[in-house]
Amino acid sequence: MKKLSMVDKGFLLAENREMPMHVGGVSLFTLPEGVDEQEFLHNLAHTIRNTDALLPPFGDRLKLGRAGLMGNAQWEPDPALDMEYHVRHSALPKPGRYRELFTLVSRLHGTLLERSRPLWEMHLIEGLQNRQFAVYTKTHHAAVDGARSVHISRSMLSSDPNYVLENSPLSLESWHRYKEALLAGQQGLPTEEELRNVADMLKSTFDSSANLYRALK
Repeated sequence: MKKLSMVDKGFLLAENREMPMHVGGVSLFTLPEGVDEQEFLHNLAHTIRNTDALLPPFGDRLKLGRAGLMGNAQWEPDPALDMEYHVRHSALPKPGRYRELFTLVSRLHGTLLERSRPLWEMHLIEGLQNRQFAVYTKTHHAAVDGARSVHISRSMLSSDPNYVLENSPLSLESWHRYKEALLAGQQGLPTEEELRNVADMLKSTFDSSANLYRALK
């Protein structure tokens, strides 16, 4: 089990309904030629859910002692992990416009992550115009920091449109393959601009170290 750092605890202590401490992102993709949208996304959801070993902390939940977050807090494997809960397949009424997509994402983003479960969600959304579909992800700051989230996102994607990832993009196997590609120089490191965007996002969440200190108190 891995202990939470003081910064990770700070994100959890500072969270409330008016100030959630998760990060969300929406990505748009175009369906491959000739595939059935519903069947394609059903198979994609199955691939994402189907793994024996998830990359930490996607299979881990919070474990708190009697003192709660003021005492020892750790990540432990969730014995009742429900991948159907974490990876969901939704549909907009066709033809879905970006307005309807953003309304749905706004509603999804406005709810806090359930702390009795691993602190993340992924939503595959069909029904958009021009044979597009969307993927909305939500992950808690305490579970994944900014730099790691950049690497996780990059590990799920490829610049080759014909490349097919056979394993779940959240699996340890996919993560190890990505790290090996980094070491071999086959996959570019995050650019300075990407890392600067992550830093700016964190600064906007806690605009000063004093705010984080007050949250920890």
